[in-house]
Amino acid sequence: MKKRWLWSGVILCLIFALLIIPFWVQASRYDDVRVADHPRDAALVLGAALWDSQPSPALRERLQMALSLYHKGQVQWIICSGGVGDDGISEAEGMKRYLMEQGVPPKDLLLEEESTNTKENLQYSKKLLKPNDIQNIYLVTHDYHMYRSLALARQAGIRAEPAPVHSSVLFTPYYKARECLSIIKYRLTK
Repeated sequence: MKKRWLWSGVILCLIFALLIIPFWVQASRYDDVRVADHPRDAALVLGAALWDSQPSPALRERLQMALSLYHKGQVQWIICSGGVGDDGISEAEGMKRYLMEQGVPPKDLLLEEESTNTKENLQYSKKLLKPNDIQNIYLVTHDYHMYRSLALARQAGIRAEPAPVHSSVLFTPYYKARECLSIIKYRLTK
């Protein structure tokens, strides 16, 4: 009886692995991609957690990518996208404060403060594009999150080019596995 349960468990694990592999490949698609070297109108930074009203280490990685694009003259604007979480201020406001501390003038920052997920980040950020004559953007998020984020950007009608962040602070296999589940959910509900 124990052998039967063991084999059933092994078979279920193999089936799960075979089902998850295509999504793992999609979540890994931007692992080695570097940012293109041409100007876009703006960098759109997708939100992540704030810790005590400060960007978490993972969010700081995203903001550093946007700062790099900004300082190289590849973007004129930085769009900070993220709503209010547990900290009492929006992720966008926390990002704005951080970027201003790094020398970015407030006139070059646009805030989207309503979103609670990636789809909303893109839908609500789109409202900022036309009034500011923004035609195209660099989409700034972690590499494992880029595949689905670009798909949602296309769905929202945003012309986006990837600016993937390759993390040195996250345990990437965990987040990539989590993203696989998000890709599956996206595929089932789009």
